[in-house]
Amino acid sequence: MQLNRCFGGGNLAQALGLLTANLFIATGVHAQAPASALVAPPSANSLVDQPGTSRLDSAVLFYQEAGGRVKAIEPVSSFTAIDDAGDVLSLKVTIDSLTGATPNGATPWKGLQTFTTPAAAPGHTTSVTGASGRSSIVTIPGTGTVARQYPADANTLPVDEGFHDKRLAIEGGFTMAVNPDLRLSIGGGASREQDYRTYSVNTGVSKDLNGKNTTLSLAANFEFDQSRPYYGTPDPLTVMSALEKGSQRNKTVSSVVAGVSQVINRYWLAQLSYNFGDSSGYQTDPYRILSVVDPVTGGPVRYLYESRPNARMRQSVYFGNKVALGPTFLDLSVRAYHDSWGVNSITTEISERIPITSWFYVEPQARFYKQTAANFYRDFLINGQTLPTYASSDSRLGKLGSHSFGLKLGLNVLDNGELYLLAERYSQTGVNHPSTAIGDLKNQDLFSGVKATSMIVGYTFSFY
Repeated sequence: MQLNRCFGGGNLAQALGLLTANLFIATGVHAQAPASALVAPPSANSLVDQPGTSRLDSAVLFYQEAGGRVKAIEPVSSFTAIDDAGDVLSLKVTIDSLTGATPNGATPWKGLQTFTTPAAAPGHTTSVTGASGRSSIVTIPGTGTVARQYPADANTLPVDEGFHDKRLAIEGGFTMAVNPDLRLSIGGGASREQDYRTYSVNTGVSKDLNGKNTTLSLAANFEFDQSRPYYGTPDPLTVMSALEKGSQRNKTVSSVVAGVSQVINRYWLAQLSYNFGDSSGYQTDPYRILSVVDPVTGGPVRYLYESRPNARMRQSVYFGNKVALGPTFLDLSVRAYHDSWGVNSITTEISERIPITSWFYVEPQARFYKQTAANFYRDFLINGQTLPTYASSDSRLGKLGSHSFGLKLGLNVLDNGELYLLAERYSQTGVNHPSTAIGDLKNQDLFSGVKATSMIVGYTFSFY
């Protein structure tokens, strides 16, 4: 839940923009946006968040990874109504469609590799067809088991080209103005994917002090997730196979965010917040595998499903600043993160809104991210060695850095409407040739990071 309002129009652009990072970075929840105060950026929408007004905001995200990997289209629409007393009712609907190829976690190799997974859910004949990427339906000799197989060419990153998913998410919330300085909020949401369900409830309180120059806020969120792969959830560190897997697995997530926003002067607003979260339950990726390799050549011997701990504690500290610099408006923030899996990260974001005319602005922006590896991250496992309790080759849990650069354009449409376009380029870097590589793996690129391009087109409109 977001207790505090974002600046200006195009709030969905900020929410959608997080998706391009969250598709890669698996390290927790982004901090809240600072509350509105005395300073404000140039905006075509003069009625934004005023009592007695309503706002419609719709946007579409187009996202494409290089090399024909994941492609996403995400339309989002939200409606916010504020009555004369300051009470706020909000509703947001999101629809995702993701297709393309996604890394399965195995190491590349100098020869052809073939991967086998279940082809059908219990009680069904097939769940995929030969048209799903380069997949084919086969019967395992001597067993009668129907399986799906897909190849990885020599010296290429193994990916499952049959990847596809859809998601529908609905969120709602209500904020009641108890008095001019105190607000109570409650909300909830649900999302449904082909193999995943999420249900959440949240509540919060915010209090203005010091003539509304200081705002204290406290919010709590509880989430219940269900992992429901069509062929079941595999047991950790078992051999990849076409056999039917186990039943669905669940996870709970609870988090608390405490923050303070302070108007430093008429040109500068600052926010400091602390986020604590705890996850318990199934947190393994049921589709992710690891290569078990020969200790001399590095060649693949077999493939095991990954294993992650069932508990994860997250902490982060966020410090954000919004500063009016003459006619321009600067947004600068830093976020430090730590979790019990051993991941530590620093995120820095900066943007500056520059009005070109009274009806048009540009906003260049940049984001820089760096993280350490989880303590159970492995590029591969070595045949003959004792298996660890936990292991994952997901590059999002490895040592990596990333940066993105974007440009947003905003155009006044009618008196209280704004049309905006945000284009962004994302690039991820990591350890391509780790010192632990053995045999011919020394000649392979073991980092499965991505480069991606995204574009958001949106329109926001406020009215009485």
